[in-house]
Amino acid sequence: MNKILRPGSWILPVLLLLIVAFNLSGCHGGSEEPPINLDSVKTHAISVAEAAALTANFRNTDTLLQKKCPDFKSSMDFGYSEAFNSDTYRILLEQKDSLGRRAAGIRIYYGLGKTGQVQMVMVPYSQDGSDILNHLVALDNKPVPGISPAHTDSLSASGAQAMEQGQHCPTYCPPPNPIQPQ
Repeated sequence: MNKILRPGSWILPVLLLLIVAFNLSGCHGGSEEPPINLDSVKTHAISVAEAAALTANFRNTDTLLQKKCPDFKSSMDFGYSEAFNSDTYRILLEQKDSLGRRAAGIRIYYGLGKTGQVQMVMVPYSQDGSDILNHLVALDNKPVPGISPAHTDSLSASGAQAMEQGQHCPTYCPPPNPIQPQ
């Protein structure tokens, strides 16, 4: 009985109990990603076979259009895909609307670059469907490889921004798979 009541003998078990309780409570001090609502995702899910058929139809139509209209490729180059890193999506989804609510999703606009390349322009949108147009990232006038100084200067300003500059395929394509067989 004396060993149990000895001063300092209770500290280690209580400390361990607090650590376990803290970890189980989900309170880790940092902001965590909101849970995924699988019901809202279900409406967007398709099989890989359907995705492969859709992308094959697109490639076939693009090829046919180029044969019928040879100037089409130089005026509107769709490519086959465009990839963005996960940080791009995360910064968009972390944006808040004027009421302080996190973005409900990402809207993708189709843009056309000076060389005729179709580009995806992404912005977050709110629960009411409005685009959230915030300043996303400042470059502080630092040079960025592959980006012109004028473009870098415009990102250093405090105005609203969108995301673009994904990796286009062809050029940066995934390894062959059912969706992009190459």
